[in-house]
Amino acid sequence: MSEHDDSDEKKLDLEAWDAQSPPADFAEKVLARIRDEEAPKSKPAAASPTRARRWGGAGGAVAVLALAAAVALKVSAPPGNGGSIAKDRTEVNIGTRARAVLEPGAQVKWDGDDVVQSKGDVFYRVEPGARFRVHTPAGDVEVKGTCFVVKVVEMQKRDVKVGVVSAGLTALAFVAVYEGKVAASSASERVDVGPGETAQIGPDGAKKTGDTAQGQKAFDAKVASAQSADEPVDSANQNLVTQVSEYRSRLEQIAAQKTELEQTLKTTEEKLAAAQDGAVPRARSEFDLDTNDWAELAKQGAVKYRMPCSHSQGWDFKPEKLDRLGLAPQDGAVLKEAYKASHDRLWGQMKLLCVQALGTSPEIVEKIGLASCPQLIYNIAVASDVNAASEAHTQAAEIRAGMRPEPGANDKVHPVTKMFLLLTGANKAFEQDLAKTFGPDEAHRLAYSNDMCTQSSTWGGGKKRGEK
Repeated sequence: MSEHDDSDEKKLDLEAWDAQSPPADFAEKVLARIRDEEAPKSKPAAASPTRARRWGGAGGAVAVLALAAAVALKVSAPPGNGGSIAKDRTEVNIGTRARAVLEPGAQVKWDGDDVVQSKGDVFYRVEPGARFRVHTPAGDVEVKGTCFVVKVVEMQKRDVKVGVVSAGLTALAFVAVYEGKVAASSASERVDVGPGETAQIGPDGAKKTGDTAQGQKAFDAKVASAQSADEPVDSANQNLVTQVSEYRSRLEQIAAQKTELEQTLKTTEEKLAAAQDGAVPRARSEFDLDTNDWAELAKQGAVKYRMPCSHSQGWDFKPEKLDRLGLAPQDGAVLKEAYKASHDRLWGQMKLLCVQALGTSPEIVEKIGLASCPQLIYNIAVASDVNAASEAHTQAAEIRAGMRPEPGANDKVHPVTKMFLLLTGANKAFEQDLAKTFGPDEAHRLAYSNDMCTQSSTWGGGKKRGEK
């Protein structure tokens, strides 16, 4: 292609930029670069020292490629608004006075001279005229007529507070100017960027970052630093979650063992006392309550219950333990299934109460777990209205005593009453599951056996009947 092939139309396009004049051989070099792209096997022309200084080294080559593409493309008059998501390198006209080259992954949408660039790398050529703005998640770039690049990188940050993980999205933007001048601004700061200069926009404001090569290097380093900063935090958080889970499981096992030992001790003490004074000892577990037992508890404003273990370690029975229960080895699978069904049933309902009490998401409540939710529900109810919580506490015992009717599906029931009805009903439902295989009498014996994995608790603090 001869020098004569530089048409008047292309010369006018270049001269129309209201910016510093390009070098005298600029058009020839652009066309030579186009010829190099069309014939990849030919040896590329070496960049002159003059061009390297003007375009900032390696960054200048990228700008020349993008500018060449912008000069070579001829399209029809564009609409006043639109958008583009680039899967490959894409060239679009924006409004009537701008042309953009989008690198793969870039996203832009525009309305007249207002552009929103949500992410990616975009080269802009803007004809002189009114103000032209590029809005990014990090800040804005404002020009009148120029040639520049904007890169937007989204950064995902995690904030861990009180066991709650929330995510906030921030961004970094890089601006490199090749002709004319732009204003880069954030919410707190604004800088003017001239030819051959760069700037960064981010949470810390808008800052100049030197020439094209220096600015690109600084931007890449900041992005890499921000991305790598999340990795140890995420890893540490995951380790903490694992440790919390392990500690909670161990505490639940210890609590179950403590309850079992306490029950054995209490039973032995009762037998000893009966032997000494000739009284008839209680033949059934202190947690195997009838309506008379519940009536006495209601008078005291108390609730007590025994329920199956909620941790999976208590669902597996070794042969020697099954033998102590008077069961065959194959019965272990039946017990395990009953324990799992009990946990899923109780946690499925208790989790809803916990979500309502805390006003948070099911995902957060999952981290709290069944062992902690009842106490949180109770504490929140007491903090809201101690008298109502105390009355609801005793009403649960009265319902179990048959002194009040069981609430219907559509009845309005206090959260504390609901919670205690769930807890006090868990062992009965567990017993019914066992009865499907072992029969009612054997199921009852197993449900209250000290050789089973159970959790027991007594809650005082309800309104004592007779009190005003």
